[in-house]
Amino acid sequence: MKKQWLMGLALSLVLLAGCSASNVVKTYDSEEDGVMVTYQELKDGTWKCEGTVYPYRLELSGTLLNARVDSHYVVLSQREDVTFEEVSQALLSSIAPFDPVGYVLVEMD
Repeated sequence: MKKQWLMGLALSLVLLAGCSASNVVKTYDSEEDGVMVTYQELKDGTWKCEGTVYPYRLELSGTLLNARVDSHYVVLSQREDVTFEEVSQALLSSIAPFDPVGYVLVEMD
């Protein structure tokens, strides 16, 4: 009886692990060019990074002061209104370390 119970528990754990893995549509690996942090696109249209799920993936472009070419950022965010300027300010600030509120920078070039 105990052996059957343990086998059932083991089978249940395998099935649960399989279900969570199938929720991922695509993984963007930190080994890829420009990707700073590994993150995933989920089937429900959300994005996951380091255990947090974000509803928005924003691609932001702009030109930094005195730059010759545009910069591009990809952020996963809880907010739809994150701007290129906001991310740039946080990155370039000499007052405080990069500590964004409500978003994570996942790609940059």
